[in-house]
Amino acid sequence: MKRHAIRLIPLLLAGPLLPAAKPAMDDAAFGVLHALLRPQPGESPWMRIDWYPSVWEGRRIAAAEGKPIFLMAGSGGAPCAGC
Repeated sequence: MKRHAIRLIPLLLAGPLLPAAKPAMDDAAFGVLHALLRPQPGESPWMRIDWYPSVWEGRRIAAAEGKPIFLMAGSGGAPCAGC
């Protein structure tokens, strides 16, 4: 472990002396790529659905509006966003 730490010291000291790296792409190319990656019209229709993280809240609203419930669970039934 000590040997590996000693090998890293020259790299850490030489880091600020190295020339700055050029960006992978310019702003115009990034803008074009970003426009292609963003959701396009008509994609992801599920985003138009009102999603409720609380089953009780969704159940209450569905009952008031006379609508069915669609329950979606992940991680083997664990609550969503549990991390």
